[in-house]
Amino acid sequence: MTTTLNIATPESVGSWLPLFTSYLAFYKVSQPPEQCLDFLSERLRRRQAVAFVVSTDNRPQGFAMMYTGFSSLSLQPCWVLHDLFVAPDARGQGFGQMLAQRCQQYARDMGGGEIMLQTAHDNLDAQKLYQSQGFKLDEDFRVYYWNSRHS
Repeated sequence: MTTTLNIATPESVGSWLPLFTSYLAFYKVSQPPEQCLDFLSERLRRRQAVAFVVSTDNRPQGFAMMYTGFSSLSLQPCWVLHDLFVAPDARGQGFGQMLAQRCQQYARDMGGGEIMLQTAHDNLDAQKLYQSQGFKLDEDFRVYYWNSRHS
């Protein structure tokens, strides 16, 4: 069994799109696959995001996607690790750890800064993964959001 971890391209999105739709289903979100394909491809094409895909024998097993930003407080890049997902039947093999570490290395390679993420309060497996990779729970800031669709 050969395991690879590659940076995603706009052209590769179709190969890992089923993982993305499974990720959405995990969070009880449904989006048309063709819209997901267009959205993800466009983010990568415009370099507004970077994605990594871990595969075994050319079969995608998991992915992580980060969006770029900046921190006015640290005057450094700030990456938002918005999506990290491993197929349920591929969990427990270290793929989540590989993806998290690759995101951290990418941030270092791009000049440092920080990675921010959020996960569900009841997603204890993800919390354990992130903590094992050096991520700390933010105790300084409260997170708010606004959505134009709901105002």
